[in-house]
Amino acid sequence: MDGGVAFDARTMRLADVLLKWHRGLTHAFILQGVTAIDTCARDPQGTAEINVAGTKRIIDDLLEHGVVPVFASSDAVFDGSRGLWGEDDPANPILTYGRQKVDVERYLLGKSDAALVLRLAKVVAATPGAGDMLGGWLDSLENGQTIRCASDQIFSPVTVDDAADAFVRLAEGGLRGLFHVCGPRPVSRLELLRTLLAEAARYREFPERIVPCSIRDFDFAEPRPFDTSMSPHKLYAVLGKAFEDSRETCRKLAAARYGGRPVSQSRPLNEANDSRANTQHRGHRTEP
Repeated sequence: MDGGVAFDARTMRLADVLLKWHRGLTHAFILQGVTAIDTCARDPQGTAEINVAGTKRIIDDLLEHGVVPVFASSDAVFDGSRGLWGEDDPANPILTYGRQKVDVERYLLGKSDAALVLRLAKVVAATPGAGDMLGGWLDSLENGQTIRCASDQIFSPVTVDDAADAFVRLAEGGLRGLFHVCGPRPVSRLELLRTLLAEAARYREFPERIVPCSIRDFDFAEPRPFDTSMSPHKLYAVLGKAFEDSRETCRKLAAARYGGRPVSQSRPLNEANDSRANTQHRGHRTEP
């Protein structure tokens, strides 16, 4: 990217490639890492070299140069046994990726009071072409693919704009500690997909090719947690506002992607979907 500096957390030190040349930095957002959950499960030692050891070295260099580390953690730190996890609830990850995040969280918070740990929920976007889960679903629907989608995995999706706003405002406000960066309402994957389909159906015909299933029906390297939805109350109290609901995100994305006048402004969306529920399908997409 323009202005970017090549960096490998396994072999390089941030102090050597960036910090000694740049003065006046106050905060650093630590977003680097191997984020593919199954990759972490299949190669825990190799990915830990980046996600844990490399990140700890980044933290050490930042603190040594007086820069506040802002670490992007994950809702994967929870075991999924219930929902609406709060910042005071103990982390108990069942995923290798989650354990790596917890390791860094504890290291950072134990090393300095001048630090921020921000646990991100699933990040989505209302912008076409963002390459996120919502856009991928629409791609599949347009291509006539069937989507197998879990009805029992619940999360609190947050828009990329709201997430970025939270990172910047918390840093600018001099906040410290742990915050959950998530949307205002827990939702299952299946509910989110059906909401997106209903909004998209305002603009064009979409035969419904959704097959509900369990998250445990997928052949993952490790069982995925059922419910990692988080409570946003602490964050919203500090920011003085709630984030965008996933239903509004789906509405904006459908309008931006398809534009024009809705095909029917009066016809109930559930009728539009029900009338196409038995359409024969071509192709297939697996959606965890």
